[in-house]
Amino acid sequence: MISTFSILFAASVLSLLLHRTKMLKIFTLLALVAGFALSGTSIGLSGFGSSEAVTLFERIMLIVLMAVVLHEEDETTMTQTLFLATASIALLQSQTVLAFMIAFEAVSLISIVLVSHIRTAEQAEGAVKMFIAGAIATGMLLLGAAFYLMGGGLLEEDIVSQPTTFSLVGVFIMLFAVFYKLTIVPMHGWAADTYALVRHSHAALLSGVAKTVVAVAAFKFFAPFLAEAADISVPLLVVLAVVTMTLGNFMALYQKKLSRILAYSSIAQAGYILLAYAAVKSAYASTGLLYMAIAYVFMQTAVFLVLDTLRQKYGIQTLEALKGFAKGNPVLAFFFTVQLFSLAGIPLLAGFLGKAVVFYAVVDSGLWVVALIALLNSALSVGYYAWIVKHLYFDESKETAVTQTVGKFSHFAQLILLGGTLYFGIFAFLIFAV
Repeated sequence: MISTFSILFAASVLSLLLHRTKMLKIFTLLALVAGFALSGTSIGLSGFGSSEAVTLFERIMLIVLMAVVLHEEDETTMTQTLFLATASIALLQSQTVLAFMIAFEAVSLISIVLVSHIRTAEQAEGAVKMFIAGAIATGMLLLGAAFYLMGGGLLEEDIVSQPTTFSLVGVFIMLFAVFYKLTIVPMHGWAADTYALVRHSHAALLSGVAKTVVAVAAFKFFAPFLAEAADISVPLLVVLAVVTMTLGNFMALYQKKLSRILAYSSIAQAGYILLAYAAVKSAYASTGLLYMAIAYVFMQTAVFLVLDTLRQKYGIQTLEALKGFAKGNPVLAFFFTVQLFSLAGIPLLAGFLGKAVVFYAVVDSGLWVVALIALLNSALSVGYYAWIVKHLYFDESKETAVTQTVGKFSHFAQLILLGGTLYFGIFAFLIFAV
């Protein structure tokens, strides 16, 4: 049976033959479109299966990857995007411990390969830090699986609540391996540097797509266990979520480099996502997680693609250099501003709706104080997002603004991502009501 996975896997291999040809971008886009058309079909292998929520997120992910490919000019990245899409489908559809571990490692390895296309010393530093973090996460995942097996768990089944201490410890160790990818404090340090140092289009894939895929897949996989072990899991997850969002927001306030501001912002957003895990016993937790993930993948990918254009075309990397940019390129400034407002949680944008549903799930779980802290953190984040917008529109540049020609597909890519942010901020009920 032809499935999204098989189409993307075949396209990934074939794309290696099209390297350095003009057809690669068109081929990659057609492969993603074909995958979109077939989304909802199961991989067809033991340990994997699809669902309505997974199907919806697969389609969103493929749309976002189309936007990335439209923006991208590097051929190697296009091929790696196909491999990332293939591994992400596998991770989203994994249903057993073994399937989850294999797919998780596939996403991790492809992410490392993605940033290994090194051209500068900064990119080398970012790649090395990600490699170290990935190695630690892999070790923790294997250690957790070993404990889980010692406690009587089986790799050929999904995570089940076991009465033994070994199995309980094993599952939590595996969760912490996942938290490395989600950039949860104290496992966040690598991300602050990697997202800021590697190519920004790669950071868009890492922080926007791969991170969100892991968040959705891990919630689907671990949620039943977290609900059964709520006495232990809820306090732990609440503390991690609050510390992550607070530290991320405060660190972002003190940064001068745009990429580092948005890297710490990404860490803070991971804290909001983790709230859905903490509120797992609420009937709204899974919906909140899906809302938040969809909003995040659109806006996070968009802002890092804007940063990629700012660095490549204008040489802009700092707040100081951004002053008055809107006068020279109002279209790109508009795209950037709307996505920043969405990250801040401004109403009628996807980021607002994502946070609103997650916060509602937290309140529904009886965690009122946590919801209040999250709201205060969200208000705090408005400060540094508004600071960026101030530099865009209201500050005068010391240098004469120079209008550069942006890639012919870059604006179209941003338009796709903007459409997702607006649609899921205003009309999401049309999909989620189905």
